[in-house]
Amino acid sequence: MSHCIIVFAKEPTPNQVKTRLLSSISPEQAASLYEAFLVDWCNVLSTLDTVDLVIAYTPPKSRRALQNLIGENAIYIPQAGLELGERLTSAARWACNQNYTKFLFVGSDSPNLPIQYVKDALDLLGGRDIVIGPSVDGGYYLIGFSTRGAALAIPAIFEGIAWSTSVVFRQTLEKIQFVEAQLGLLPPWYDVDTPAELQLLGDHLFGMRLAKEPIPVPLTDRKLAELLPLPDADE
Repeated sequence: MSHCIIVFAKEPTPNQVKTRLLSSISPEQAASLYEAFLVDWCNVLSTLDTVDLVIAYTPPKSRRALQNLIGENAIYIPQAGLELGERLTSAARWACNQNYTKFLFVGSDSPNLPIQYVKDALDLLGGRDIVIGPSVDGGYYLIGFSTRGAALAIPAIFEGIAWSTSVVFRQTLEKIQFVEAQLGLLPPWYDVDTPAELQLLGDHLFGMRLAKEPIPVPLTDRKLAELLPLPDADE
């Protein structure tokens, strides 16, 4: 296949994932929730049968644990680099070396992101160099490149970024402007990193049930039912 989606993933270990939620839930609950996010999201992505699913994993010894969760059909590559920009650059170079003509980076912090947004990102890369999906916290939930976009922007687009802050999206746009790449923009969406965002996700899923819409993240939905005092949609 000439297209891939690279999911940055960690082994769901207590005190290593979703640490910003620890003011409201336990480390074990946070790890279990992260696992549900990751598995649900990868299951959704696996429905795109014309795109390779790639798991960029950390720590180095976590491949087998993640394969047991996600399955053998994905491609597994270790993350390489000290900080996020270096790891993104390394994974982008791997994708270019594999001759992917379009590739996307996503995490698992937005498990209920509409799959149509991912499809739209791939479509946009048919005529644009770079595509980005802004998150409402000032970061981004997706970034992708065509072959030309990768040649123009990598590694510069990942250098000098204040990662995990509210200026990541703006700083990335400035990088894109500087390299004169053509940008495709997706609608904003939300990450789930804080207790307030976790409540928003729970309320969103509750609203989907009230609206009789299908729930694309069943493991996450069940986990949230254990963690959040949500009303019953049938009451």
